[in-house]
Order: sequence, then C-alpha cells, then structure tokens
Amino acid sequence: MEDSRITLLALGLLVVVLVVLIGSLVISPVVTVALVALGAWLNLGYLVAITLKR
Repeated sequence: MEDSRITLLALGLLVVVLVVLIGSLVISPVVTVALVALGAWLNLGYLVAITLKR
C-alpha cells in the first residue's frame, strides 16, 4: 500500500512540475532552467531520503 501511495505522490508531483514548466516557458526560459535544476536536486534528495529510510 505504501508503494502505491509513493507512486501516486510522485505522479502528482510530476503533473505539478509539468504545469509549472509549461507556464514558465511562456513567461521566461531562464526561470524554467532554474526550476528544472531545483526540481532535479529536490528529486534526488527525495530519492536518497526514501532509500535511507528503508
């Protein structure tokens, strides 16, 4: 059950990130690059945290 909850959370975050990125592309490409970099670091931290908790 916990794995499916994590999967749903990850999919929800992916949808939010895609909406923000598409909106940022319209506004400013520089903001998009910054958000992508920040998102990559957050994703890496999240995966490391989940791995360490197990």
